[in-house]
Amino acid sequence: RRKERERRCEWGVRSVWGRSPLMHEIHQVYEDCKNSSRYEKVEEELRKEEEQLPQPLSVKAAEVAKKSKKKEKENKKKQKEKKKRKKKHKKSSSESEEEWVEVTAEMREAEAAREKLEEAAMIGPAIPDHLQQKHAALVDTTKRVNYGKDMLRGEAAAMASYIAQGKRIPRRGEIGLSSAEISEYEKIGYVMSGTRHKSMEATRLRKENQVMTAEEKRLLSGFTHDERKKKEEIVLQQFKSFIESKKGKN
Repeated sequence: RRKERERRCEWGVRSVWGRSPLMHEIHQVYEDCKNSSRYEKVEEELRKEEEQLPQPLSVKAAEVAKKSKKKEKENKKKQKEKKKRKKKHKKSSSESEEEWVEVTAEMREAEAAREKLEEAAMIGPAIPDHLQQKHAALVDTTKRVNYGKDMLRGEAAAMASYIAQGKRIPRRGEIGLSSAEISEYEKIGYVMSGTRHKSMEATRLRKENQVMTAEEKRLLSGFTHDERKKKEEIVLQQFKSFIESKKGKN
C-alpha cells in the first residue's frame, strides 16, 4: 500500500488530476505574451505619431480657417460689450428705483409697538412697572443714547433710569425688588445671586461703567449746548444794541 501511494504521488491519477504543463510549454506562453505586448506598444506609438503629424491643408482651407478665427474673436468682443452695457443699465435702473418714502404717524406707532414687544422678551435688568409709572415724569427713557457695544435691547436705558433716580441698579436675581428692599436684605446678610460669580460681577461692573460714562457725556453735551445758546443770545443782544445806538445817532 505504501508503494502504491508513493507511485500515485509521483505519477498522479489522470482521471482525477489534469496534466501539468512542461517547462518548454511554459516558456512558449511567456514569449507569446511578450510578443503581444510589444506589438500593442508599437501600434500605439505609430498611432500617436500619425496624430501629431500636421494634416495637409489647401490654400483655400487655410484662408477659411483664418476667417473663422477672426469672426470668433469679433463675436467674443461683441458679447463682452453687451454684458458691460447690461451691467451699467442695471446699476442705473437700481439707482433710479430708490425713492424717499415719507414716514407717517402710523408707521411710527407700528415701530414703537414692535420695539415694545421686543423689549417684553428682554433678558436682563428691566424697570418694574410701578417704578415706571411713578417716575415717568422724572426720566425720559424714549430718548436714544449711544451706550456702546455688548448691551441688550432696552437694558442700557433701564440702567440709565436707575442711575438718574440715584438708586442701586438691580442685578440678576433681584428683578422685581426695590432698591430699598435690596439694601435691607444685604444689611441682614443675604447674598444676591448676581454677586456670587466673578465673571457676572465683572460684566455687571463693565455695563454699569459703560452706562454711567454715556450718561455723563450726555449731560455734559446738554450743559455745553445750553452754555453755547446763552453766549449766542448775549452776542445777539450786543449786536442789536449796537445797531440801535447807530440808528439813534443818525
